[in-house]
Amino acid sequence: MPNIRRMKTKLALMGESGVGKTSLIRRFVLNEYQDTYLHTVGTQVSKVELEVPYGADIEVQMDLSIFDIMGQHGFKDLFRETYYHGAQALMAVADLTRRESLYALNEWIPSALEIAGEVPLYVVVNKKDLESRRAITDEEVRSLAESFRTPFVYASAQTGESVEDVFHALAIGMVDRGFQREQAQAIERGLPEKILLLLEKRGTMGLKKNQFFEILRGLTVDDLQVELSRLEGEGLLTIMWHGTEDFTAVITARGTEASKESSTWEEE
Repeated sequence: MPNIRRMKTKLALMGESGVGKTSLIRRFVLNEYQDTYLHTVGTQVSKVELEVPYGADIEVQMDLSIFDIMGQHGFKDLFRETYYHGAQALMAVADLTRRESLYALNEWIPSALEIAGEVPLYVVVNKKDLESRRAITDEEVRSLAESFRTPFVYASAQTGESVEDVFHALAIGMVDRGFQREQAQAIERGLPEKILLLLEKRGTMGLKKNQFFEILRGLTVDDLQVELSRLEGEGLLTIMWHGTEDFTAVITARGTEASKESSTWEEE
């Protein structure tokens, strides 16, 4: 049986009006296509559950929220902070039949990365089914993608070509980034974070004084006392004394929240 991890993620699409952002989402989520133009008013959110394998024995159950934004520039500028905040991946969409839609991504992408940070990004040139009306060269697409160091793909919301592949590629990118962040946090985690993590796992049982020294090799009595006193003062744990020398430390509800707030993963 694989080890199950749970993850809530946010993917934000960007691009000019009419490039097919809504149609790409509809094709991926519902496997449907609508011939009439689907005009997005404000922002829309679609949700889908995915199973993403990671390595040989880990399966990530992902709750993916896909955000679709109105393509007008005034709206983009007004709501970009809220729209891109918390996004763990980005999809920049252009229309194969409209050259200006590709070059507009030179404004859309930096604006998104400024808020979301260095998250997985894909450039998607939609409407591959309209090859006879192509207005963008391969070199132009490649040049733009290279300028942002991101992969690109030609897709068609109408036929479904490459749509599922690109959404799944971004899902895999989000999982990879989640594990990388977890590993980096484990390396950088200081003594206070380690203490809270240990106590969070122990729950109401807490940890006794001698158990801290058994688990945290090299820990000194002075370092432990300083950190425990500080964390207790912040309301993150409670110390219950057994005489003058021994004690048990138990995490508080506030401490549990603090130990989880930077985590990418959902609890089982």
